[in-house]
Amino acid sequence: MNALRRIVGVLMVLGGIAGVVACAWALVDPSIMPAPTPLGAFDAPSPRWRAALGLVVSLGVALFGSGRLRHRELP
Repeated sequence: MNALRRIVGVLMVLGGIAGVVACAWALVDPSIMPAPTPLGAFDAPSPRWRAALGLVVSLGVALFGSGRLRHRELP
């Protein structure tokens, strides 16, 4: 079970780092993340806002996978 937890943790860290890189690139060049066409009355947020949100979420995933964002073990 510990090996599975480590494998999932490593995959979360790698995915989080890839997401951080992609979203940081999208913050610099927002044309790589085009806004989808609005389907209803609400417009989609700008690509920079979506890249910023993705950056925060990806950073959270990477930190959780590394064990820095988990709660402490209860006795």
